[in-house]
This record gives sequence, C-alpha cells and structure tokens, in this order.
Amino acid sequence: MTALLCALSLVVLTQTPATSVSFDLRSLSEQDYRRWDGVELERKVALRLIQEGFAVVSPQSPAQLRLRVVRTPEGLGLEATGPRQRVEQGVRVGRGSLAELHLEVAQKLTEMTRAVAVPPEPVPAPPVPEAPPVVESAKEPPMEVAVAPPPSTLELGLGMGTLWRGAGSKVAPHLLLSVRRGLGSFGLDAEVGLGVAREAALTAYEVQGGAFLGYRLPVTERLHLEPGVGAGLVLQVFRLEDAWVSDATGTQVSPAGWARMKLRWRFSERFAAEARAGLGLVRPVSHVREGETLGARGRVRVETGAQLSWGP
Repeated sequence: MTALLCALSLVVLTQTPATSVSFDLRSLSEQDYRRWDGVELERKVALRLIQEGFAVVSPQSPAQLRLRVVRTPEGLGLEATGPRQRVEQGVRVGRGSLAELHLEVAQKLTEMTRAVAVPPEPVPAPPVPEAPPVVESAKEPPMEVAVAPPPSTLELGLGMGTLWRGAGSKVAPHLLLSVRRGLGSFGLDAEVGLGVAREAALTAYEVQGGAFLGYRLPVTERLHLEPGVGAGLVLQVFRLEDAWVSDATGTQVSPAGWARMKLRWRFSERFAAEARAGLGLVRPVSHVREGETLGARGRVRVETGAQLSWGP
C-alpha cells in the first residue's frame, strides 16, 4: 500500500510542481518497528501528505523535504528537514491506543512539513521620499523550532505492605503515602510511612519520612522498572505496657537511608499499580527493663508493599 501511494504521488509530481517528501523509519529497531506497526504508520503518513498536496517518495530517492522518526527515552522523536531549516518535535508513547499514536504522528509530521516547506515571506524595505522607491527583498533568517522539554507530572500513591525491623523483631504492617514529581524519566519522590510493632510489654509506632531520587526505565509500553535511593528520618513513639514504670512513653528520632526498587504497570490512562521493595539502614534502638529486653529495632529494615498511584 505504501509503495502504491508513493507511485501515485510520483505521477502527481510529474504533472504538477508539487514538493517531494520522503518519510524514513529505518532508524527504528526491528522490535520498535513491529511494536508500533511501522507499515500502517507509513501508510497513514504518506496518505496525509498526499492529501496536503505533497509528493511522497521513498527514503532512498532524492527529495526536497525529508521526514525522519527516531527512538527517544520518552517515545518517538520527529524530525523534518528542508532546504533552509530543520524542525523537531517529540511524541510520548504508552498513553493511548496505537491508532491514536499514528494519528498524532501523522498530524505533527504534516504541520512540520508545512513549516519547513514554506519559505519566510520577504519584508519590503521602506520607500525613500526623495528618490523613486526601490523595493528590495529582505529575507528573514530561517525559523528555528526547538523541541519543548517534556512537561513535569505529579503522581499520588497510596499503598500497604510489611516492615521487618531486624533480627528478633516481628513483621509489622506498613502504610505508605507517596508523591512523585517527574521530569522525563527522572523523578523526585516524597514518602511518608507508618508502621506498628506490638510486643508483649511494648507497643512502638514508627513514622518515617524521606525524599527519593528515582529513574523510570521502560520495559514495555506499560511496564516500567524504577530504581531509586533516598534519605530521611524515622520517628519512633513507644509505650510500655507496665503501669508501674514512671516513664511509660517516649520518642526516638534517627536518620535513615534507603535503596528502593519499584515495578510499575500502567493499566489505564491515569492509574497504575506498583510493587515496591526497599532496603533501609537506621540507628538501632533497644528497650531494656531491669536487664530484660522488651523490644528492639535492628540496623537493617526491609520494606515490601503494593500501592495504587494516580497521575496524568
């Protein structure tokens, strides 16, 4: 079908002074070409350009304008090169259907083709009153269109999991609230967690807060891995169950650091499910009464959980 459209545009080119355009997908890997159905994408782009009055030729043929698609960390990069200028734009993938992606690529490539095909209009020089007017064409410099940086996004997450606080302690439930500010593949997370540990003579509530720097690595269009590191504080509020103890309650504040890994699956336009595992280091704490250890927190803490996140 693409070859037929190119042949039809060549017939038009021989009959009318149409601008020739080539569309090149050869920089995409074979896996990406199949994933985004490159054959159908070539057909839709060629048909749209022919409707706009351009003559579409193969990438191997000489053309006045050249269109090219490359792979970027966010999705696809679109390039349009003309005799005087070059235009670039980006397209994010994984947020809609394949048909919507093809439509967006065809629309943007058509607009970029018109931008590089139309030369800047000449600006006439002002007339001189004392002499016959002399009009000289002063051409504007080529228009440069820069690629806009990817917009920052804000994501909210809420989840549940488990918290293990070192040797001798029990696995405790763990509630987690997170906010992520993303810019491209990188993101800055703020997390607040609440864990509860109950022993026979001691109840300890641990509130942790930290900031994380993560990098979102795409595995497929909807599945991502996100390693990250962070630092923060752990606040422990404990209460002894013995009524005869004068200081039955108290608090402990300790600095902490984490290494974290997330597996994220976006199952709709705005919602995603995440599985989380984290390894942290914190100052150990022991609660001792008359030589008997009522409860302890080790230096190493292991966190696991799952959460639901919302974002654009």
